[in-house]
Amino acid sequence: MALLIGLAGALLVVLGATGIRMTSSAGLEGLVVTGSTDADAGSAKGAALLVDRIGARFQRTLMRAYGARRLHALEQRLRRAGRPEGLTMTTFVQREAGFVVLGAAVAVLVALLGEPVVGVLLGLVFALWMEVWLWLVAGRRRTQIDRDLPDFLDVLGVTVRAGMSFRQAVERVAAFHDGPLAQEMATALREMQLGVPRREALIGVRERAQSENVNTFVTALLQAEELGVPIAEALTSISSEVRRQRAQQVRRDAAKASPRVSLVVTMTIVPGALILMMAGMLISNGGAFDGLLG
Repeated sequence: MALLIGLAGALLVVLGATGIRMTSSAGLEGLVVTGSTDADAGSAKGAALLVDRIGARFQRTLMRAYGARRLHALEQRLRRAGRPEGLTMTTFVQREAGFVVLGAAVAVLVALLGEPVVGVLLGLVFALWMEVWLWLVAGRRRTQIDRDLPDFLDVLGVTVRAGMSFRQAVERVAAFHDGPLAQEMATALREMQLGVPRREALIGVRERAQSENVNTFVTALLQAEELGVPIAEALTSISSEVRRQRAQQVRRDAAKASPRVSLVVTMTIVPGALILMMAGMLISNGGAFDGLLG
């Protein structure tokens, strides 16, 4: 019994440490891209293919259930998330239908085993998985855009001051940058090449990014253009303003993370440590307790 208590305490400590790592890194550190082996990639691709095959049979049914308005809203959310994994509206609905069918099957199976509440919860997890995943991807993309924007503007300002036009400077800087911000600016350049006015192309970037910092950048740049302010001078002041806003965002994220870390420590590590100490006392004084109970 004491050994089981000790194992439970160790598990709580591990969970608490994991929770602290997750909460302390969210929004405060750089995005860590972890590599994966070919076997992991192949298994993940195989699982996605299986879900897609299941969802293909029910795709049209789910699209009719969505309706035209919700499908349009879904298309907008996919664009704002940068179309992760190359998903279009139809492929997203197809994969979501596959998860819904799998969730219903799991819910029925678990309910037949005598756990209907657990079955319903698992079914909801499967059914909502794609929506939650898309929301998380969009949030990470927005965070990365906010992180990359100040440096992007600094290099852009230097390039413009070197004598290039704004469009040439954006093209040059976007070609040497990775990430969603460079992709959005490259999309704006392609739109301008197709005849879209620069103002509308930049407004499109603002709408897709859904970022406070990008909103500041685009609004200030358009105002400077209307007032006849030189682009290089405007980019310098915009970069300073964006860096100030980014610093405020980091401080707000740090303030939000502190209570979460305290909650994780209070709910997991402290009880786990107490359980470990109690288990150690029971194990080391097992003979004395046996004598008292006997």
